Amino acid sequence: MAGSIITKTADMIQSGREAEQRRTDAVCVLILVDVTAPRSLALPVKEAFDPRLHTAEVRVVGVDRGVDLLAPTPPDVCVVVMGSNGVSVARDVALLAESGVPVAIAVESALDAPAMSLTQSAAERVSILSATSEDVLLERLAEWIIGATDKSVAFSANFPFCRKAKVRELINESARETAALTAKLGPGAELPSMTLSQARLALSIAAINGQPLALGRIPEVLTAVSAGFGSRTLANKALGKLPFVGWFFKVGLGYLGTTATGLTLQHRFEKRELRAQEEANPESVEHHGVIDRVVDTLRERKKRREGAVVRSSAPGEVRLLP
Repeated sequence: MAGSIITKTADMIQSGREAEQRRTDAVCVLILVDVTAPRSLALPVKEAFDPRLHTAEVRVVGVDRGVDLLAPTPPDVCVVVMGSNGVSVARDVALLAESGVPVAIAVESALDAPAMSLTQSAAERVSILSATSEDVLLERLAEWIIGATDKSVAFSANFPFCRKAKVRELINESARETAALTAKLGPGAELPSMTLSQARLALSIAAINGQPLALGRIPEVLTAVSAGFGSRTLANKALGKLPFVGWFFKVGLGYLGTTATGLTLQHRFEKRELRAQEEANPESVEHHGVIDRVVDTLRERKKRREGAVVRSSAPGEVRLLP
């Protein structure tokens, strides 16, 4: 028993290290902006890609600018803010998709999507995200990013709009794992493995919210483990009194308990971040301003044909290329 506890503790520490590594992975987003794009698309994308960590880079480029879109390094993902310049958008998207870069094209209607001639493999990397409201656009964009890249934890840590989608994914995975362990093992036998699963969930949610691995994560881990103890105790009692029906109840309670724990932890992190923003700078709650002038700058540059570089005051870097 002691050996099992030591092993699970070591596994939990290793899980924390892995979560920290995923949180700090370098990520690069390329945003292609059509100067004719409607503000209903440009503004949400502009506000959403406000990097929180220095390990993130956001490149903002005007469509059809003759810039090497893959330099200095290929981006992890590309988001296209679509306007009426379909021919130029199609050309840039084809270059990126054929080079292995996942591309999302944000449009107001699917009818606005550009006509493209792509190979089958490249076509699989291109997604059309149609939305008529900011909330719908960001939700679909977040779900696309989570599924398009293996750096979803780092993306969530940097860009808060991705967090709910990633947390839902993690909670579902952990809840299914908990339910499977509950169904497979007898009362008490699943405790070490389920405790590790709950602790891993807490550390992963912390990483998604941009929180480093530190002693400050102990309360979240204890919250998750305690909730798991409570739900398993209740489930085992039901199993003892009603062996057959109690088994189904135990599996269901394990799933629902993990889901509730994950949602509670995420809500705690969201409240903590909002409170920190309000205390540090009340104005930051309303406006982050990393690339606030992107669309206006591109339109002005179309007239002046000049290059510019915009650097953010935030930890991440936003580069506006010629």
